[in-house]
Amino acid sequence: NILFEGSNVNADTYSLLIPQLMGNKAITVMVFLGGFSAAISMIVVSSIGLSTMMSNNILIPYGFLGTLQSGNLEENSTKIVNIRKVGIFSLIIMAYFIYRAIVLDYDLVSIGLVSFVVIAQLAPSFFGAIFWTRGSRAGAMAGMITGFAVCTYTLLIPYATGVVNIGDALLHEGLFGIKLLKPFALFGLDYLSPVPHAVFWSLFFNLFIYMAVSVSFKGNYRERNYAEMFVEIDRYITMHENAFIWKGTAYTSDITRILTRFLGEDRTKRAMAIFQVKYNVDKNQELADARLIKFAENLLTGPIGTASAKILIASVVKEEEITLPEVLKILEESKENIIINKKLTETSKELKAITGQLQKANEKLVWKDLQKDEFLDTVTHELRTPITAIKAAGEILHDDDDMPEEMRKQFLQNIMSESDRLSRLIDKILDLEKFETGKQKIYASAHDLKQTIEKALEPLQQLIRNKSIEVTLKSDDATTAMYDEDRIIQVVTNLISNAIKFCPDEG
Repeated sequence: NILFEGSNVNADTYSLLIPQLMGNKAITVMVFLGGFSAAISMIVVSSIGLSTMMSNNILIPYGFLGTLQSGNLEENSTKIVNIRKVGIFSLIIMAYFIYRAIVLDYDLVSIGLVSFVVIAQLAPSFFGAIFWTRGSRAGAMAGMITGFAVCTYTLLIPYATGVVNIGDALLHEGLFGIKLLKPFALFGLDYLSPVPHAVFWSLFFNLFIYMAVSVSFKGNYRERNYAEMFVEIDRYITMHENAFIWKGTAYTSDITRILTRFLGEDRTKRAMAIFQVKYNVDKNQELADARLIKFAENLLTGPIGTASAKILIASVVKEEEITLPEVLKILEESKENIIINKKLTETSKELKAITGQLQKANEKLVWKDLQKDEFLDTVTHELRTPITAIKAAGEILHDDDDMPEEMRKQFLQNIMSESDRLSRLIDKILDLEKFETGKQKIYASAHDLKQTIEKALEPLQQLIRNKSIEVTLKSDDATTAMYDEDRIIQVVTNLISNAIKFCPDEG
């Protein structure tokens, strides 16, 4: 390279060496501290994650589970923490020696490519589990082991050979001197670079062994059942929601005892109380069902991992073989329960909605009742006024025979006016009732607006003369519109009569 004059410098250290080469100590220190802190963080996070996975899925289930079964909560917690501490320490030491022995001679890109080839060995089993119902656990294990072995021979061993410098006889002559077994040209395939070459052969043998073993050796009933449901997910998705497929004999006391050893007595009691309330289970029920099995496994997954939880629960229960038709029956029952629950939920929502509507309707009725009371009070007052006036005028005419003719006519005119007013009030009440019941109809037709107003003024002429006022209608042009003339006359009459009522005499 240009900056380092062709010296053999690891490209991964450029960000640190360039400012050092330029003599900028401050930036060099900052880059070093940043890289150091990032490296420490990655080491801590990866070590904790890997140690947890290793302890939960390897060390505890296959090494220390028997010891944990005989201990109490405090002892088990201490043992689990110590196991994970040992796992973290072991991983860090192992990673350091690998780094010192191998990684120093290669850059991160090469290490990443090798890691990709190794992790790619999971691909056949992964995609086979998604799309192929015949895939089995034995086939997946055999395929991955074979693929990793081929990957080791075609890539990892040559990779390590270049580090320790043990000679290149294996690379050029092949295993036992067989040319077809050369790591970088396996079976004569010599036109691929090492990484694609290793990917091709490792995945080829991985996939072949996976399919061959899966076809040759049938998996157990649990594998077949779950494979059928997992691959045919579209058929069973509506059935296995919240369903747990299990059949056998288990006792609540045994499961409670296991939970107590890892969760403690108080936490176990609270968990069991929650389970009993959630599923409406009698606390004195002796036999455990599938729901309690799943519930207990979920509780134990946190402290000791999924694999250990399943092994522990399996140690205190007697599981029976279950066929696919039985699985489907369980799923159908679960589906029916789910449908019933959904219907109950929907019904509950509908009832809440109806209750809300009834509440609103009740509030509306109360409001209308108040309006009705106010209306009746107003109508009573309005009706009483003309009736009182008519009665008073009638009594005066009845009692006074010597009343002058002019005054008698005036009283008679008052009786007629109040009678007209009473008639109009009754008409208004009837119209209001028709509008509220929807019986009132509008008959629109073409009319001249000026003529309509003149018709509305005709019955009001006596009121106008009594008030000694003048009502003038000004309209130069005829205006034709579509409306119900009777209703418009009624509206105009009401407006003008109210105006006359509140207009001063001779106004």
